[in-house]
Amino acid sequence: MVVALLSPPELLNAGHDVFQFFCGKPSLDHWLKTRALANQQKGFTVVMVVHAEDRVVGYYGLAPTAIVPASLPRAIRTGQPPNPVPCILLGQLATDSTWSGQGIGLGLFNHALARSVNGAALIGGRALIVNAVDDEAAAFWRRRGFLPSKDDGLVLFRSIADIAASLADG
Repeated sequence: MVVALLSPPELLNAGHDVFQFFCGKPSLDHWLKTRALANQQKGFTVVMVVHAEDRVVGYYGLAPTAIVPASLPRAIRTGQPPNPVPCILLGQLATDSTWSGQGIGLGLFNHALARSVNGAALIGGRALIVNAVDDEAAAFWRRRGFLPSKDDGLVLFRSIADIAASLADG
């Protein structure tokens, strides 16, 4: 049996095969196949992928964003934040179902966290925001230290300072 070697996370490009990707969440599959590259080319999102022989098996997208302070959980809204509060959006994170259980999602998650901390150090950013696609995804994010918005349980936040501390702890 030949095992395909996985790439390290790299920027999505037109040579990557996204059309075989299937994670079981139609909105995440659809975004990768129809919007990811165009959004990246227009400067809306940075899309990082892991691939096996150019076939994408996992990805995530990061983008700058801002949020009104009242939407933030109290633990993140401390002090007198600007309005809006600069943040980073982890818009998508998915692993192809045939590759699930092999640590790809966890590796991409950790890569996204590190890039978010580094980005916030360069340009600012109070929190990392995720928009969970459903309740199951929201539970995934809560288990990883994200706090739900006051307004919407599918919008979750984790402070950049908390992420940086967790990365420093190893």
